[in-house]
Amino acid sequence: MLRRIRRRIGRLVSMPAPPTVDGARQLAFAAELPVGQDLPLWRVQVQMVSEPHADGERLRLRAHLQTNFASALRPALQQDAGHATRPAIGSDGRTALSLAQRAGGVVQRVAARALDVPALRTLAEPLLQLDLNSWVEVQASTASLADGSHQLLPQQDKLAALGIRPKRAADQPVAESWAGEAPDGFAQVSVLQIDKRHLPERLRQQMGERPFSLAAAIVNTAQQK
Repeated sequence: MLRRIRRRIGRLVSMPAPPTVDGARQLAFAAELPVGQDLPLWRVQVQMVSEPHADGERLRLRAHLQTNFASALRPALQQDAGHATRPAIGSDGRTALSLAQRAGGVVQRVAARALDVPALRTLAEPLLQLDLNSWVEVQASTASLADGSHQLLPQQDKLAALGIRPKRAADQPVAESWAGEAPDGFAQVSVLQIDKRHLPERLRQQMGERPFSLAAAIVNTAQQK
């Protein structure tokens, strides 16, 4: 299962790197949508590592999604209509960069026209005060783990420092969330734990005797600028 996930993602972005001495494979990519002269409106960074894990294999996926409504889109909308967007930086060649710039320009023009409608402006103005960030970390393993998915839970020490102590999965998968406010916004933390016994029976049969555990942590923040 983990190999199929890695292959499908690899086809979408790039060929996976050759295995290292310890058998690990790594894949990383980033993309952004430029708008205006400063930060990109949207940026995503993804890193995936597949490596041997005891008697099985472990897949670790980390992703950071950044949406800069306040820091990028709002200043861009305040610029003169004829002001050029900043040059994009990347490694996909001139055509890909040009497409990114054109896409950013389209977003800027559509947003500007939408804000000409009073009702839409009223709805959009609070959003234009925010920068949004999401961090996702997923770990999945086909190794025999004494504590199952709880053993894979990412960033347990940092969660504990925040007073977050997820419960262990029993007969049902565990999905928990915590949220809190800050002077400049708010944050939400969610965790997910799934073990093989929680999967549909047909999928368990396809996996045979191999164990399976998955744990994920998701952090969402909104910062007012």
